[in-house]
Amino acid sequence: MRKWTWILVAATAGLAGCTPAYKVHVNTYSELGGPLDQAATIYVAVDPNASNPILRRQVVSKIRDLLSGDGYRPVDTPQAAAYTLTFEMGIDSQRVLDYMPINGPFGYYGYGGPRGRGFGMGFGYSTYVPYIDTVYTHWLRMKLYSTKDAPQKPEGGEATTPAERRTVWLGEALLGTESPEFRTAVNYLLVGCIQYLGIDTEKWVTLTIQEDDPRIEGISTE
Repeated sequence: MRKWTWILVAATAGLAGCTPAYKVHVNTYSELGGPLDQAATIYVAVDPNASNPILRRQVVSKIRDLLSGDGYRPVDTPQAAAYTLTFEMGIDSQRVLDYMPINGPFGYYGYGGPRGRGFGMGFGYSTYVPYIDTVYTHWLRMKLYSTKDAPQKPEGGEATTPAERRTVWLGEALLGTESPEFRTAVNYLLVGCIQYLGIDTEKWVTLTIQEDDPRIEGISTE
């Protein structure tokens, strides 16, 4: 975990520049043997007992936008879907000790001028001072279930729950930022995961996603 913390710290430090981009770390597992069929019907499920149901419904809308943009067919009921997609998300924070260079004036002796030697003023790093920073690790975990493998329910019975279905794909994504605001971070996490929907990355991969990426701009803000 410490390794990922420092990777995220480095990624966060990169955001301090002018480049409007985020580095998203993605790891996915799959038993599908290849990319998901583009015509697949997918139902996006949400936990009705979530602590923030409003945010959850907003994320469902974002996922449906991304699925539609990639050619998939999001549907309104699990009975009409070939697959059910669920998600978990959260934020972890960690305080990190770092050192900041202080650029201050200092005197120096040099050669030159009519007398050949003199005292001048220059600027340089005179010292490094410690400071504490907080890094927020936003995380997302998505699971894809195949409904065709679900046990049959008697006519009129309740629909199968995700726990009763077979997981055929699982995706994880991490993003380190200096802000605890999840509503923006989740867009990049979703893009990273859905890019590999149905695919096994076999290891952690890092994506650089620009702020003006069409997938980001096409996500619903509702």
